[in-house]
Amino acid sequence: MDQESREARHQERGKEIGLRLLDLCSGKFGWSRIFAARGHECVCIDLQEPSEVPLGCRFIQCDVLRLKAKQGFIWIPEYGWIAVDAIVASTPCEEFSVHGMRLFHPNPKHPELGIKLFNHVRSLCQAAGVPYVMENVRAAQQFVGNAVHHCGPFYLWGNAVPPLLNQGITKGSKFGAWTKEQRKANREPYYASGSRSKARAEIKAKMATIPPELANCVADYAERICSPVPAGELSEEQPR
Repeated sequence: MDQESREARHQERGKEIGLRLLDLCSGKFGWSRIFAARGHECVCIDLQEPSEVPLGCRFIQCDVLRLKAKQGFIWIPEYGWIAVDAIVASTPCEEFSVHGMRLFHPNPKHPELGIKLFNHVRSLCQAAGVPYVMENVRAAQQFVGNAVHHCGPFYLWGNAVPPLLNQGITKGSKFGAWTKEQRKANREPYYASGSRSKARAEIKAKMATIPPELANCVADYAERICSPVPAGELSEEQPR
């Protein structure tokens, strides 16, 4: 794994290079798929190994609670310190979500794990000192503080949240798909499957995936605030 900062990588290659994005709790690669398509290098971390990894993404199976951070760097078990330019994260929202559905869950349990994961990832982002965006549900605000902004049902925290966001996006565009044909195809298996079935879980995971419109908006903003490093302005000092 490359431990050099972006400035050092730029100097070595003698050309402009893309960002190295760290995607925590990467899930179905809603963030990374878009960043990678735009030419950026993506390091994706999640507990569950995916069935496929998008081109331009490197997947590492790991518990985010084991990660550490310092200025510009993240420590990953078995890989050591790696330089990162930006961080995105979508920590698990299930424990928070039920607090926004009191009609169906009148006495939801305290989201202890949800809070622990969110706060740990936020502390990593802040310690790394790089632009970051964290996504979760609206109900999470009562436990982790107010979001900076939201894009429809996707609530965002961090220092790199775009000031202008599309409010017409709905979660999964319903039934976890982005086109009318896909929604129609998913509707029947969603209602035909049991609430705890693998098929229902798969569709619900798609519904929670970061939509391309939001990922592109965040990528646009990240590229703007992390502009390419001019050759004459490279830092000579690297973190140890």
